Amino acid sequence: MTKLGKGLEALISAVPESTDVSTGITTIKTDQIKPNRYQPRKLFNNEKLQELANSLKENGIIQPIIVTTKDEGEYELIAGERRLEASKLAGFSEIPVIIRSVSPKEQLQFAIIENVQREDLTAIEEAKAYQQLNEEFKLTHAQISEIVGKDRATITNFIRLLKLSDDVQMMILNEQISSGHARAILQVDEELRDKFSQLIIKNKLSVRKAEEEAKRIKETGTVSPSKKKKEIIEIPELKELEKNLKQKFNSKVKISDNNYKGKVSFYYSSQDELNELLEKLRR
Repeated sequence: MTKLGKGLEALISAVPESTDVSTGITTIKTDQIKPNRYQPRKLFNNEKLQELANSLKENGIIQPIIVTTKDEGEYELIAGERRLEASKLAGFSEIPVIIRSVSPKEQLQFAIIENVQREDLTAIEEAKAYQQLNEEFKLTHAQISEIVGKDRATITNFIRLLKLSDDVQMMILNEQISSGHARAILQVDEELRDKFSQLIIKNKLSVRKAEEEAKRIKETGTVSPSKKKKEIIEIPELKELEKNLKQKFNSKVKISDNNYKGKVSFYYSSQDELNELLEKLRR
Protein backbone atom coordinates (compact mmCIF):
# COMPACT_ATOMS: atom_id res chain seq x y z
CA MET A 1 0.00 0.00 0.00
CA THR A 2 1.24 3.50 -0.81
CA LYS A 3 1.66 5.52 2.38
CA LEU A 4 0.65 9.10 1.82
CA GLY A 5 0.25 10.42 5.33
CA LYS A 6 3.21 12.76 4.89
CA GLY A 7 1.36 14.67 2.17
CA LEU A 8 1.76 15.49 -1.49
CA GLU A 9 5.23 17.00 -1.20
CA ALA A 10 6.85 13.57 -1.56
CA LEU A 11 4.89 13.00 -4.76
CA ILE A 12 5.90 16.35 -6.24
CA SER A 13 9.54 16.12 -5.21
CA ALA A 14 9.82 12.81 -7.03
CA VAL A 15 10.07 14.81 -10.27
CA PRO A 16 12.68 17.59 -10.80
CA GLU A 17 11.27 21.07 -11.30
CA SER A 18 12.04 21.43 -14.97
CA THR A 19 10.16 22.37 -18.08
CA ASP A 20 11.54 19.32 -19.90
CA VAL A 21 8.67 16.98 -20.78
CA SER A 22 10.85 13.94 -20.00
CA THR A 23 10.96 14.94 -16.33
CA GLY A 24 7.16 14.78 -16.02
CA ILE A 25 6.66 18.55 -15.79
CA THR A 26 5.08 20.25 -18.76
CA THR A 27 2.46 22.80 -19.72
CA ILE A 28 -0.91 21.79 -21.13
CA LYS A 29 -4.15 23.56 -21.98
CA THR A 30 -6.69 23.81 -19.15
CA ASP A 31 -9.49 22.54 -21.39
CA GLN A 32 -7.57 19.27 -21.83
CA ILE A 33 -7.82 18.49 -18.10
CA LYS A 34 -10.87 16.60 -16.90
CA PRO A 35 -12.04 16.68 -13.25
CA ASN A 36 -10.90 13.97 -10.87
CA ARG A 37 -13.74 11.45 -10.84
CA TYR A 38 -12.80 10.62 -7.23
CA GLN A 39 -12.71 14.23 -6.03
CA PRO A 40 -14.37 14.17 -2.57
CA ARG A 41 -15.04 17.91 -2.42
CA LYS A 42 -18.43 18.88 -3.88
CA LEU A 43 -18.73 22.51 -2.77
CA PHE A 44 -16.41 25.42 -3.47
CA ASN A 45 -16.24 28.77 -1.72
CA ASN A 46 -16.60 31.13 -4.69
CA GLU A 47 -15.21 34.09 -2.78
CA LYS A 48 -12.02 32.24 -1.79
CA LEU A 49 -11.71 30.82 -5.30
CA GLN A 50 -11.80 34.37 -6.71
CA GLU A 51 -9.17 35.46 -4.17
CA LEU A 52 -6.92 32.65 -5.39
CA ALA A 53 -7.56 33.65 -9.00
CA ASN A 54 -6.53 37.23 -8.18
CA SER A 55 -3.35 35.93 -6.53
CA LEU A 56 -2.50 33.81 -9.58
CA LYS A 57 -2.95 36.84 -11.82
CA GLU A 58 -0.55 38.78 -9.62
CA ASN A 59 2.07 36.11 -8.89
CA GLY A 60 1.60 33.39 -11.48
CA ILE A 61 1.22 29.65 -10.84
CA ILE A 62 4.10 28.67 -8.56
CA GLN A 63 3.10 25.06 -7.84
CA PRO A 64 2.06 22.82 -10.75
CA ILE A 65 -1.02 20.66 -10.50
CA ILE A 66 -0.80 16.87 -10.79
CA VAL A 67 -2.55 14.96 -13.58
CA THR A 68 -2.61 11.50 -15.10
CA THR A 69 -2.96 10.58 -18.75
CA LYS A 70 -6.58 9.70 -19.64
CA ASP A 71 -7.06 9.49 -23.41
CA GLU A 72 -5.00 10.80 -26.27
CA GLY A 73 -4.73 14.54 -25.80
CA GLU A 74 -6.68 14.43 -22.51
CA TYR A 75 -5.63 14.29 -18.87
CA GLU A 76 -7.44 13.67 -15.60
CA LEU A 77 -6.76 15.72 -12.51
CA ILE A 78 -5.17 14.04 -9.50
CA ALA A 79 -4.57 17.01 -7.20
CA GLY A 80 -4.81 20.79 -7.46
CA GLU A 81 -8.46 21.32 -8.36
CA ARG A 82 -8.69 24.75 -6.70
CA ARG A 83 -5.59 25.92 -8.59
CA LEU A 84 -7.05 24.59 -11.84
CA GLU A 85 -10.43 26.30 -11.34
CA ALA A 86 -8.79 29.53 -10.18
CA SER A 87 -6.50 29.46 -13.21
CA LYS A 88 -9.55 29.31 -15.46
CA LEU A 89 -11.10 32.24 -13.57
CA ALA A 90 -7.85 34.16 -13.94
CA GLY A 91 -7.95 33.62 -17.70
CA PHE A 92 -5.03 31.18 -18.06
CA SER A 93 -5.41 28.95 -21.11
CA GLU A 94 -2.42 26.79 -20.10
CA ILE A 95 -1.13 25.57 -16.75
CA PRO A 96 2.05 23.79 -15.58
CA VAL A 97 1.47 20.17 -14.60
CA ILE A 98 3.25 17.09 -13.30
CA ILE A 99 2.19 13.97 -15.17
CA ARG A 100 1.98 10.82 -13.06
CA SER A 101 0.73 7.32 -13.64
CA VAL A 102 -1.52 6.29 -10.74
CA SER A 103 -4.20 3.74 -9.92
CA PRO A 104 -7.81 4.78 -9.20
CA LYS A 105 -7.20 4.09 -5.49
CA GLU A 106 -4.18 6.38 -5.44
CA GLN A 107 -6.19 9.04 -7.29
CA LEU A 108 -8.74 9.08 -4.50
CA GLN A 109 -6.04 8.98 -1.83
CA PHE A 110 -4.19 11.96 -3.31
CA ALA A 111 -7.41 13.98 -3.62
CA ILE A 112 -8.36 13.23 0.00
CA ILE A 113 -4.92 14.10 1.36
CA GLU A 114 -4.73 17.38 -0.53
CA ASN A 115 -8.12 18.52 0.78
CA VAL A 116 -7.84 17.14 4.32
CA GLN A 117 -4.39 18.59 4.94
CA ARG A 118 -5.58 21.98 3.71
CA GLU A 119 -8.86 21.64 5.69
CA ASP A 120 -10.87 22.22 2.51
CA LEU A 121 -13.38 19.38 2.93
CA THR A 122 -16.61 19.56 4.89
CA ALA A 123 -17.17 16.75 7.39
CA ILE A 124 -19.66 15.01 5.07
CA GLU A 125 -17.34 15.20 2.05
CA GLU A 126 -14.52 13.78 4.15
CA ALA A 127 -16.79 11.02 5.49
CA LYS A 128 -17.87 10.01 1.97
CA ALA A 129 -14.25 9.88 0.82
CA TYR A 130 -13.32 7.56 3.71
CA GLN A 131 -16.37 5.42 3.03
CA GLN A 132 -15.35 5.11 -0.62
CA LEU A 133 -11.87 3.95 0.40
CA ASN A 134 -13.51 1.46 2.74
CA GLU A 135 -16.21 0.08 0.43
CA GLU A 136 -14.80 0.47 -3.08
CA PHE A 137 -11.12 -0.18 -2.33
CA LYS A 138 -11.63 -2.50 0.67
CA LEU A 139 -9.39 -0.55 3.05
CA THR A 140 -9.99 -0.95 6.77
CA HIS A 141 -10.46 2.06 9.03
CA ALA A 142 -6.99 1.41 10.44
CA GLN A 143 -5.46 1.42 6.94
CA ILE A 144 -7.27 4.66 6.07
CA SER A 145 -6.04 6.28 9.26
CA GLU A 146 -2.46 5.37 8.33
CA ILE A 147 -2.86 6.88 4.86
CA VAL A 148 -4.34 10.24 5.95
CA GLY A 149 -2.49 10.58 9.25
CA LYS A 150 -5.53 10.49 11.55
CA ASP A 151 -6.35 7.97 14.27
CA ARG A 152 -8.73 5.11 13.55
CA ALA A 153 -11.49 6.36 15.90
CA THR A 154 -11.60 9.66 13.99
CA ILE A 155 -12.11 7.82 10.70
CA THR A 156 -14.90 5.74 12.25
CA ASN A 157 -16.61 8.83 13.68
CA PHE A 158 -16.52 10.56 10.30
CA ILE A 159 -18.09 7.59 8.52
CA ARG A 160 -20.81 7.42 11.20
CA LEU A 161 -21.98 10.88 10.07
CA LEU A 162 -23.36 9.24 6.93
CA LYS A 163 -26.02 7.56 9.09
CA LEU A 164 -27.67 10.98 9.40
CA SER A 165 -30.55 11.89 7.10
CA ASP A 166 -29.94 13.75 3.84
CA ASP A 167 -31.41 16.92 5.40
CA VAL A 168 -28.99 16.86 8.33
CA GLN A 169 -26.06 16.05 6.06
CA MET A 170 -26.97 19.08 3.93
CA MET A 171 -26.91 21.24 7.08
CA ILE A 172 -23.33 20.10 7.66
CA LEU A 173 -22.40 20.70 4.02
CA ASN A 174 -23.85 24.22 4.28
CA GLU A 175 -22.00 24.72 7.59
CA GLN A 176 -25.22 25.37 9.50
CA ILE A 177 -24.06 22.82 12.05
CA SER A 178 -20.60 21.41 12.76
CA SER A 179 -19.39 17.82 12.90
CA GLY A 180 -19.38 18.22 16.70
CA HIS A 181 -23.10 19.02 16.60
CA ALA A 182 -23.61 16.04 14.27
CA ARG A 183 -21.99 13.67 16.76
CA ALA A 184 -24.41 14.95 19.42
CA ILE A 185 -27.34 14.38 17.03
CA LEU A 186 -26.22 10.79 16.47
CA GLN A 187 -26.67 10.12 20.18
CA VAL A 188 -30.48 10.43 20.00
CA ASP A 189 -33.00 8.07 18.40
CA GLU A 190 -33.14 8.24 14.60
CA GLU A 191 -36.71 9.57 14.45
CA LEU A 192 -35.75 12.57 16.63
CA ARG A 193 -32.56 13.60 14.84
CA ASP A 194 -34.04 15.97 12.23
CA LYS A 195 -36.08 17.81 14.86
CA PHE A 196 -33.07 17.99 17.17
CA SER A 197 -30.91 19.49 14.40
CA GLN A 198 -33.55 22.19 13.83
CA LEU A 199 -33.51 22.92 17.56
CA ILE A 200 -29.71 23.35 17.46
CA ILE A 201 -29.93 25.83 14.58
CA LYS A 202 -32.91 27.74 15.98
CA ASN A 203 -31.33 28.21 19.41
CA LYS A 204 -27.75 28.54 18.11
CA LEU A 205 -26.60 25.87 20.55
CA SER A 206 -22.89 25.34 21.15
CA VAL A 207 -21.53 21.81 20.76
CA ARG A 208 -21.36 21.47 24.54
CA LYS A 209 -24.97 22.60 24.95
CA ALA A 210 -26.05 20.27 22.13
CA GLU A 211 -24.41 17.36 23.97
CA GLU A 212 -26.33 18.29 27.13
CA GLU A 213 -29.57 18.45 25.13
CA ALA A 214 -28.80 15.07 23.56
CA LYS A 215 -28.51 13.55 27.03
CA ARG A 216 -31.83 15.11 28.06
CA ILE A 217 -33.55 13.88 24.88
CA LYS A 218 -32.28 10.34 25.45
CA GLU A 219 -33.68 10.40 28.99
CA THR A 220 -37.06 12.00 28.16
CA GLY A 221 -37.63 10.66 24.65
CA THR A 222 -38.68 14.10 23.40
CA VAL A 223 -36.90 17.03 21.75
CA SER A 224 -39.18 19.72 23.17
CA PRO A 225 -38.01 20.65 26.66
CA SER A 226 -40.71 20.54 29.32
CA LYS A 227 -41.60 23.95 30.63
CA LYS A 228 -40.85 24.22 34.32
CA LYS A 229 -43.71 25.55 36.38
CA LYS A 230 -42.79 28.76 38.09
CA GLU A 231 -42.65 28.37 41.82
CA ILE A 232 -45.47 30.25 43.55
CA ILE A 233 -44.41 32.16 46.64
CA GLU A 234 -47.18 32.29 49.22
CA ILE A 235 -47.47 35.53 51.23
CA PRO A 236 -49.58 34.76 54.34
CA GLU A 237 -49.95 38.47 55.24
CA LEU A 238 -51.97 39.16 52.10
CA LYS A 239 -55.05 37.33 53.37
CA GLU A 240 -55.05 39.42 56.54
CA LEU A 241 -54.51 42.61 54.53
CA GLU A 242 -57.36 41.63 52.21
CA LYS A 243 -59.63 41.21 55.26
CA ASN A 244 -58.61 44.58 56.75
CA LEU A 245 -59.25 46.42 53.49
CA LYS A 246 -62.66 44.82 53.19
CA GLN A 247 -63.61 46.08 56.64
CA LYS A 248 -62.12 49.54 56.11
CA PHE A 249 -63.85 50.22 52.78
CA ASN A 250 -66.97 48.17 53.43
CA SER A 251 -66.47 46.51 50.04
CA LYS A 252 -65.32 43.23 48.63
CA VAL A 253 -61.55 43.34 48.06
CA LYS A 254 -59.36 40.86 46.20
CA ILE A 255 -55.55 40.82 46.18
CA SER A 256 -54.04 38.82 43.31
CA ASP A 257 -50.33 38.08 43.69
CA ASN A 258 -47.76 36.25 41.54
CA ASN A 259 -44.38 36.31 43.25
CA TYR A 260 -44.73 39.91 44.42
CA LYS A 261 -46.40 41.07 41.23
CA GLY A 262 -50.16 41.55 41.13
CA LYS A 263 -53.11 43.82 41.74
CA VAL A 264 -55.62 44.93 44.39
CA SER A 265 -59.23 44.86 43.19
CA PHE A 266 -62.22 46.62 44.77
CA TYR A 267 -65.74 45.44 43.86
CA TYR A 268 -68.98 47.43 43.78
CA SER A 269 -72.48 46.70 42.52
CA SER A 270 -74.11 50.15 42.18
CA GLN A 271 -73.29 53.78 41.51
CA ASP A 272 -73.85 54.64 45.14
CA GLU A 273 -71.30 51.97 46.21
CA LEU A 274 -68.85 53.31 43.65
CA ASN A 275 -69.26 56.88 44.87
CA GLU A 276 -68.84 55.79 48.48
CA LEU A 277 -65.72 53.77 47.58
CA LEU A 278 -64.19 56.69 45.67
CA GLU A 279 -64.85 59.06 48.55
CA LYS A 280 -63.13 56.72 51.00
CA LEU A 281 -60.16 56.30 48.64
CA ARG A 282 -59.81 60.09 48.31
CA ARG A 283 -59.68 60.41 52.08
